[in-house]
Amino acid sequence: MRSYQINKIMKTLFLSLAASVLLLSCDKEPIGPTGPDPLGPGDYLSFADFRALYPGSGEYLIPTGTKRIRGQVISNNTNEANGVYRLQDESGSGIYLYTVIGSPVYPMGTVLDINATGGGKLLLYNGDLELMSVPQANITQVSGTINITPRVATVADIITNKNTWASSLVKINNVTSISQASSNSTGVTYNVTDATGTLSMFVRTASGITVNTSGTSVTGYVSIYNTTTQIGIRTAADIQ
Repeated sequence: MRSYQINKIMKTLFLSLAASVLLLSCDKEPIGPTGPDPLGPGDYLSFADFRALYPGSGEYLIPTGTKRIRGQVISNNTNEANGVYRLQDESGSGIYLYTVIGSPVYPMGTVLDINATGGGKLLLYNGDLELMSVPQANITQVSGTINITPRVATVADIITNKNTWASSLVKINNVTSISQASSNSTGVTYNVTDATGTLSMFVRTASGITVNTSGTSVTGYVSIYNTTTQIGIRTAADIQ
């Protein structure tokens, strides 16, 4: 057999083998994750933009197609009413989340991915903007953390900006006094005072937090109760 005939046969066999390998490869599942790509911060609606959806009064049903939101729990569930959480995201804004009955407890530091459509609505509850009625299945704990730095502010600053800063962390330096104002079966209300004014701080008995009334700085999240601006602490370490 001539050499060119041998080369032709070998070439034909090689091409046939290559085609067979290609067909087998195409018939296999791809290697690696097969689900959707994970979402990044830019894929979510910021809390600042989410809060801006609220028209100012009544109940506002979150429209279908609204982007998901994502934030970190900055509150201590033992120092809040059952089902109430405060979350903050990278925008510096916060959300007051009231979960449905039967929802799990979300510890401080947990990052939540929330699809607020399908029943979620915004409303003013005692003057504080609240997200409620989100189906339990639409709230998912996700990995990671969000770097949140408390906004340093005076009492007067906090009172002036309460509607914008509600459910976000602040730090008051140069506190001149922390004094007990009243108490009930649930907990104790304190007055936190600096040179510019006074805020209320309610500490639930169930939290087990011991308040250092000699402290000169207080870190916590802003909340609103009717016309009263409040600061909520998470642990005793929030008072220094």
